[in-house]
Amino acid sequence: MRVTLNGIVSSDDDKLLYDWFGYTAFSPQQVRDAVANNPEGEELVLEINSPGGSVFAGAEMYSVLKSCTIHTRAEIQSLAASAASYLCLGCDTVAISPVAQMMVHLPTTRTDGDRTAHQRSIGMLDSTREAILNAYELKAKGKSDRAELRRMIAAETWLSAQDALDHGLVDEILGQESQTAMSPGALVNAFGLPDIDALRAAYDRANPQKPQQTAEPDWRMAARLELEKYRI
Repeated sequence: MRVTLNGIVSSDDDKLLYDWFGYTAFSPQQVRDAVANNPEGEELVLEINSPGGSVFAGAEMYSVLKSCTIHTRAEIQSLAASAASYLCLGCDTVAISPVAQMMVHLPTTRTDGDRTAHQRSIGMLDSTREAILNAYELKAKGKSDRAELRRMIAAETWLSAQDALDHGLVDEILGQESQTAMSPGALVNAFGLPDIDALRAAYDRANPQKPQQTAEPDWRMAARLELEKYRI
């Protein structure tokens, strides 16, 4: 099932106001409904185009997606900025259009009151920054470390599709072959020859219903090894 999440990331309560004033918005309830109504056995695909919005609504959507039992996929069609840049990371797979962008930055707030009130807000912003970094770091899986990600959000960083892929924030670019697909170059041995064991394993994975090849007789394997000693 495909669901479109366009516009402002909103809390459930505020969405009514955005709708009334004619703004496009989406809230956690839409994500919960999509998860609940997704046909059994189907992948849930979320098409995302959003400049961001409520940090806590984004966190709720991330958590709902992260904990659901169906396979989920986010497709960033144009923009996933601010809160949208991490809510989509709750999906099992994140893809991005070659013409789309992600934007990451520090959380913001407004505070009224005395010095103590402003200090409390600073503490809340620091804690929120670390919570957001958790989502980025978990997704990046070592392609970007926490220190680098912290510098990126402090600088308000705009990422092209390739940048987002390189930093580990998305899994693939739409229209390109999956980054996990095995290329011929990955199936060669130290001499530049095809690695037959790797080829056989890849074949078996791609054709699980095919009968497994039987092992070669010892004499045939020995003859092959003798021949390959002289190939470069």
